[in-house]
Amino acid sequence: MRVETIKPNIVRIAIHQEQGDPHYGSCLWGYYDFDLDRYMLNIQSDCGEAAYRWCETPDSESFLHLMARINDDYLLDKLFKAEKVDVSGTVAEVREHLGVGEDEGWQDDSLTDDEREEREEALNELEGLLENVSKSYGAVEATLEDWNADHGFGLDCIYERVVTDFTAWQKRIVEIFRDYVQPRIREIIKEEAECVPDE
Repeated sequence: MRVETIKPNIVRIAIHQEQGDPHYGSCLWGYYDFDLDRYMLNIQSDCGEAAYRWCETPDSESFLHLMARINDDYLLDKLFKAEKVDVSGTVAEVREHLGVGEDEGWQDDSLTDDEREEREEALNELEGLLENVSKSYGAVEATLEDWNADHGFGLDCIYERVVTDFTAWQKRIVEIFRDYVQPRIREIIKEEAECVPDE
């Protein structure tokens, strides 16, 4: 095993909330470290930790330029996995695939009134079952599979029906990036551009 000491070329942007700040207490401190050579973002904060490494593209775009232009959804997808189960969204997804969706495009006209009523009752049952296990993605998936088998609906790829979202803490880390860190990155880029001597 080879062990080496590396002194990375890092820019750290630190945030510290103060009393009186909007959203005080939502994330009291955070360090956003940008490895300018390896295109790595490492975040440690009161809200949690996250890290991601992009492909290095120094000939076309610096890491700070990349960070200055990315948006919330892109960063959320890179840093985190959406694992918070959206029970209502999951039931709506299953509803559509059972042919009793709210949208006309997801309504099965061949269903009798009794079949529709049976499916609505089963969906109400499903919502209650999922509320009881909503903290665990795996438990939701297993509950959905058992419910599907018990009612004989025959939905395939049932795990694809589970709708997820990011946690409030994950979203907060990205909001802070967007509202405070990203503007500071843009200032750094502007300051560096002003320091470049004219040729």
